[in-house]
Amino acid sequence: MFVTQVADEPPSSRNSPRLRPQFTRNEIEERLTSGSSPPVFTPSLRRSLRKDRENTIPDTLDNNTSTSPSKQDDKQKGQIFFLPRTSILDYTELMYQGSDRIRGLMTCFWTIIGAYLVSLLLSHYEKNGVFLSRGLASLIFSRGTDLILSDLALVLSTAFVVPFVRILWIGRWQPRFMDPRHTRAMVLQAVVEVVWLVFWYSWQGTRGWPWSQRCFFALHTVVNWMKVHSYLSTNRHLACSLRTRDELVHQISRKIKDDKQTQERIQALDAELSPYTARFPETQTLANYAMFQLCPVLVYEVEYPRTTHIRWGYVAEKMAGTVGIFAVFYIIVAHLMIPHLERMPESGVLLTTVHLMGPMATCWLLFFFITFDSIANGFAELTRFADRRFYDDWWNVRGLDEFSRKWNRPVHLFLARHIYMPVREYWKSSDVLGKSQGKERKNNDKGGNIVRRMLKTMPASTVAMAATFLFSSVLHEVTVVVACHRWNYGMFFFSQMMQIPLIPLANHIPWFKDQQALRNWAFWLSMVFFQPLLLCLYTYSAFAPKEGGVYSSTFNVTDFDSCCA
Repeated sequence: MFVTQVADEPPSSRNSPRLRPQFTRNEIEERLTSGSSPPVFTPSLRRSLRKDRENTIPDTLDNNTSTSPSKQDDKQKGQIFFLPRTSILDYTELMYQGSDRIRGLMTCFWTIIGAYLVSLLLSHYEKNGVFLSRGLASLIFSRGTDLILSDLALVLSTAFVVPFVRILWIGRWQPRFMDPRHTRAMVLQAVVEVVWLVFWYSWQGTRGWPWSQRCFFALHTVVNWMKVHSYLSTNRHLACSLRTRDELVHQISRKIKDDKQTQERIQALDAELSPYTARFPETQTLANYAMFQLCPVLVYEVEYPRTTHIRWGYVAEKMAGTVGIFAVFYIIVAHLMIPHLERMPESGVLLTTVHLMGPMATCWLLFFFITFDSIANGFAELTRFADRRFYDDWWNVRGLDEFSRKWNRPVHLFLARHIYMPVREYWKSSDVLGKSQGKERKNNDKGGNIVRRMLKTMPASTVAMAATFLFSSVLHEVTVVVACHRWNYGMFFFSQMMQIPLIPLANHIPWFKDQQALRNWAFWLSMVFFQPLLLCLYTYSAFAPKEGGVYSSTFNVTDFDSCCA
């Protein structure tokens, strides 16, 4: 276990998770290679180290670091994704650690939200004679048993990855033609993932669920696919390292090759196969995969940092927070958003967008809190997962690229590990190959292909960032299409891809790139306006009759289900 010995704890921190303080990457590597046990941290040392809690390893996709390209590449190649740390806005965790600087702010925020909801419910009672609208609730909880059983089958079906890895890549009787280092292993993995994803998308389309159930199941399908892909990709890479290590050890035993460089490479492979205490492939068990499935993380590792015990009071608090935030979310959607959407035929798209800016932004904040503060921290406590850094200070961002790194770190780490870094390394190797063969091709490429030459001059980081945005945009669009059962001309896709030329433009305009406050204002104004606009456009496309292209009459929640089906 990756835990910390604690001595002389103050009474106020007895219920806090005993986490190892954060070290730099070099300090972690020194401790791992030397095999020394973790030191005993006194409360005074904890308080001094808490000041440096934010000095963590930089993000993989962050191009604004001041280090040189070579040093930055070295850091990114040896990136350590998971360290014991807490969430920034988890005021309960901060109180356990003796810091309550934001407790009053959170209390004030939720008190204002509660007072506003009381006023909203009273207004609804005066107009309709009931405090709470029940139309959306009947839609959300309809076919609930079918949804729960299907979701359980979805999660259990991902367990095929364990026998898949053990039989084909690390088993004693694995096929010789299925070497994990060969391209055919990658092709087989891609085919299996696509078949699994298409099957569950098709299953969701045949159940006849309303749109709320389809949205939930489509999102959970994508999450489980990310876990499957990360598990297979990481274990295939580790299987390659294992085979390479075994071949090197065999060469040394036969005295074919026995030099210092080979010994160092074997030691590096051993460190990769056994980063802390567990060792690949002994970790390839159903219990290990079940723990990965329950952990609020999308990137697989052989071993994660852990806490020493579960605080059941903390879990109960997060469960209560989930229920409470969902109730607030429901009231805002049912009383402030759906009525405006139903009146959109008369008021128009632009006026409806203006009406939805406040409720939509509030729902977005509530979605953040219920996902990353309540659910993610609750599952992290249940699984004793110590890395609670599910987000960074996304409220200070200056553009969509920075926002995508900070507001959803589990997805960011998945894209960094499995999209950004492979594309960047492949592009670098392609550039090296092109330079080495440049003299041979010079005579055959006079006049040349302009597009190919332009692509060769692009930095690897730029190409990797564009590929990451493209993948994310396609995944978002496919999820929306599956959830809505209709294609809306790729509005979601193009709205994300339009950010690619704006990112370097904003970073290179002299009078704009240094205006941090102005860029922050511009980003949030665009988010507050364009999110409800996109919702209105999707709703308009779903309800507009195919013949006339305009609304013929008003609609309600039930009509939305029938139009999207």
